[in-house]
Amino acid sequence: MQLKPDEQSISIDDQESRADLDRTLLQFPQGFLWGVATSHFQVEGNPEEINGRHSDWALWTATDGKILDNSTADRACDFFSRYDLDVELCKSLNLNAFRLSLNWPALCPTRGATFSRQSVDFYRRLLQTLKSNGFKTFVTLFHFCLPNWLAEVGGWNNELAIEEFDRFTEMAIQEFGDLVDFWLTLNEPLAYAYQGYIEGAWPPGHRGNYVGAFRSIRNMLEGHARSYATIHRLQSAARVSYTFHWIPFQARRKFNLFDRLSCYMRDQVFNQVWMRATETGILSFPPPICLEPAVKKISGPIEGLKDSIDYVGINYYTRQVCEFKWEWPPDIFGIRSDSPELETSGLGWEVYPQGLYDLLTRDLNSYRLDANGKPRDIYITENGLASMFPADLTDGDWSLKDDIRERYLVSHLMAVHKAIGAGANVKGYLHWSLLDNFEWAEGLRARFGLVRVAYPTLERTLRESAKLYARIAGSNALFK
Repeated sequence: MQLKPDEQSISIDDQESRADLDRTLLQFPQGFLWGVATSHFQVEGNPEEINGRHSDWALWTATDGKILDNSTADRACDFFSRYDLDVELCKSLNLNAFRLSLNWPALCPTRGATFSRQSVDFYRRLLQTLKSNGFKTFVTLFHFCLPNWLAEVGGWNNELAIEEFDRFTEMAIQEFGDLVDFWLTLNEPLAYAYQGYIEGAWPPGHRGNYVGAFRSIRNMLEGHARSYATIHRLQSAARVSYTFHWIPFQARRKFNLFDRLSCYMRDQVFNQVWMRATETGILSFPPPICLEPAVKKISGPIEGLKDSIDYVGINYYTRQVCEFKWEWPPDIFGIRSDSPELETSGLGWEVYPQGLYDLLTRDLNSYRLDANGKPRDIYITENGLASMFPADLTDGDWSLKDDIRERYLVSHLMAVHKAIGAGANVKGYLHWSLLDNFEWAEGLRARFGLVRVAYPTLERTLRESAKLYARIAGSNALFK
């Protein structure tokens, strides 16, 4: 699928026209990366994983009642078979960066095995296609899916996961290292711990298991530290980080001390615990959590963790307004308010670009510099908005005119541009997502794609937001 020439990019030949355009554009720095993000389980429909039910998520989706629209990712977008066309689609959108994740369960379906050659060949072809088309590649090692053989013995609650993740990392570097520009060890570790051990909406499906969540955080931090060291041992010049899902928390009643306490506790645990640990090398929790004997045992120094990021990878979507709930026993984390004050996405998430600006100019200040005092590059590794449409829709113009996604995109890019002007060292933006895809517990109905996917036919169709993003990427600028 190709865009029409006037939709692909903005070309200016004469000096007078260029000067006029400069007055109407917000220009981004030269070399800024414009891209999209994906994850393997959400788009691939990888036959090796799905046919053998080799991942915890492949099993989870096959269990009644786990997915809200009763869909599965068994075929997803069939990116496994159609990746070359999707890369062409990205190129037609003037993009120069692409984020993907490696399918650990498909690559290593049994414990102790070497990589599946079928899956290695797939990822090498995909990465080579991206590189030959001029894309910078961002590759995530763990994006929520565990091999069953590891999930069955506790997954990230078992220290075995640290050893196995390091082993997986080493094999991945040996197979794909020559084709990767940016490594990401783990995707959204705090979201993973919350959904899997507290909310119970993702595998392993625990509810209210805070100690389990904190133990998984500890082991994922150790896994990241080991992975970081292994990557640099094999590729000394590699650029390594993780993606971190940052949420600005705000109290429903700003002068209510209990609402502010819940807001503080959520921020400390969800935002600060992980980032502070990788900055200091020490995992610590705020009081009163830190006084619990089980939490004390989890806390403490982690070898190799301090300063173990070469750049900052941020996923940003929305803010969260929270309030204290009077109940017994009291929960210091309170509840998420269900009364939005701003425009919302199909998932009910508020559109709040100010939070991205505040994050880039204020909230990341403690993590802005590396151990040598040099500013770390910042990449927005995910940012996007979901609309809601049933998975069985095919033809028609449904969802193609997506004004709210256009407003979301422009407002958040304006926040990024403003932050760069204020000194934020942002080097790239990866939109979530290229395609409508399987959105975990929400299933196929939550559609984040710049490109619409009609799942019964797998036909891809550009939304208006995709055409807008193509103009922005092609001109490296926003219109005022």
